[in-house]
Amino acid sequence: MFRKLVDKIKSLVPEGPPPFDPTTLDDPVALQTEWSPLKAGGANFCTRKLVQVSPHRYEFKATLGAKAFYLIFFFIGSGALFFSTTEFISKGTVLKPEVLIPGGVGLVFALAGGLMYYYGTTPVVFDKQHDCFWKGKIPADEMLYATANELLMPFREIYSIQLISEHISGSDNSYYSYEMNLVSREGVRTNVVDHGKLDQVREDARTLSEFLEVPVWDGI
Repeated sequence: MFRKLVDKIKSLVPEGPPPFDPTTLDDPVALQTEWSPLKAGGANFCTRKLVQVSPHRYEFKATLGAKAFYLIFFFIGSGALFFSTTEFISKGTVLKPEVLIPGGVGLVFALAGGLMYYYGTTPVVFDKQHDCFWKGKIPADEMLYATANELLMPFREIYSIQLISEHISGSDNSYYSYEMNLVSREGVRTNVVDHGKLDQVREDARTLSEFLEVPVWDGI
């Protein structure tokens, strides 16, 4: 009876798309490339959008919605931390729950918001003057001799753009996050972006495909 109940519950849950079959691409590099998510987690909204900075440069900029999300965490945490600090000054003790709890929670939220803002707004760049893709701040001389890794990929090594999805389940909701990766000729992958707006991911992939003159492998 219990097994029947479990089967009934499973039948009510909608199935996700079938796993992508890389043999449909008819490309040996696709067969040696991993098709599981490269970056765990993701967002259920658009966190970055591709922007043309110059004829030779594209950047993924953080969206206003993403910045607001990060700053909400930071300001809520800062507010709670400020409240606990004023309570400590006025009452002269930090060991009371009404001081410790808001202060601890505020510190966690402020740190989380600050870190999300920092990493969520770091440079994500495609630059033809350096013939390289990179994330963060990379010294120019390092780009000259670098090979594909988790932070950068020289244009000469980019073989394709990979799109894959990841189903993320939480206690309150579940959603799909869509991941864009660069794939080298050896099948090495470098993550570019990972967020929840499928149309934007595909549109940005098409733009980069023309810019880099490489194909898009759409495994979503």
